[in-house]
Amino acid sequence: MIKKEFYIFNSKSLGNYFFPNDLIKGKVNALIVSPLHGRSVALPQKDNCWITIKGGGWNYGGPQIYVSKKDDELIFGLYPLESAERELEVSRRLQIVSDRFPKVLYYKKICSAPLPEKYFFLKDITFSNGKPVIPVLLYTQVKSPFRVADISYLTDEEKKNAVQECCKYWEIEEKVYSNYFIKQLAENVAIMHKNGFINDTLEYSNVTMLSEIVDYEWVTAPGLKLPDGTFGMEIEDERKEKELLYGVEVCLQLKALLREEYNLFDIYRTFIASYARINPELIEKSKQIQKFLSKEDFII
Repeated sequence: MIKKEFYIFNSKSLGNYFFPNDLIKGKVNALIVSPLHGRSVALPQKDNCWITIKGGGWNYGGPQIYVSKKDDELIFGLYPLESAERELEVSRRLQIVSDRFPKVLYYKKICSAPLPEKYFFLKDITFSNGKPVIPVLLYTQVKSPFRVADISYLTDEEKKNAVQECCKYWEIEEKVYSNYFIKQLAENVAIMHKNGFINDTLEYSNVTMLSEIVDYEWVTAPGLKLPDGTFGMEIEDERKEKELLYGVEVCLQLKALLREEYNLFDIYRTFIASYARINPELIEKSKQIQKFLSKEDFII
């Protein structure tokens, strides 16, 4: 999980080239790498403030690059410029709505760096349709470097320290951490729904331990095209109900990874009650949610 230096392509000089603008080189000596997110790292800026760097598929010794044959514009191991530009724009729009969401800061083009000759091929990488990829690194400011999914890779001591940092930020006792997490995530989802945003990829690998929703490239935002060139499906109530279930599942996974006892219905009820504080209209008019709350259609 922890490295002492910031290397890119096994090069410290390239690491310095792509070092976050906001940090002083040499002042940061810890680099957190998530085994689950081989393409992202996080560097501490100050207490409860980290900069994640997304797009470095070389963290597993690469870059290992795989171009999808069946999708016109899909690549694994690199992060394309167009995806970064969209994620930056979604973030800007979310920041107008609320400061509770991670802020995408900027991106840097990989091929603008003085690359070693063996990596010159990156300049010519194309999608299966022949369109240039233009790989970049994306820099995002978060309050917690760990995503819920990362907990499974932490030792018991690391888990405890991570939870303590979250409790310190929220000013709560450790014993109420997971329940507080449920309420905060529910409110974040409600804020998005109330303002025309929806996330069809809400999962435990896209939520930090401080309930921050990250990775915006496929988040539907008002008036902004998705990567497939469409504006997304109409945001119907049914689609929102589905995302609420995704959120509940993230909360269940958090409790399970922390080895806490949990009850799925209790998590759902707490999640819905917190969501309703921000966006009560959906809860009041949704017959399906009301059936769930009455346990009429709730299957455990």
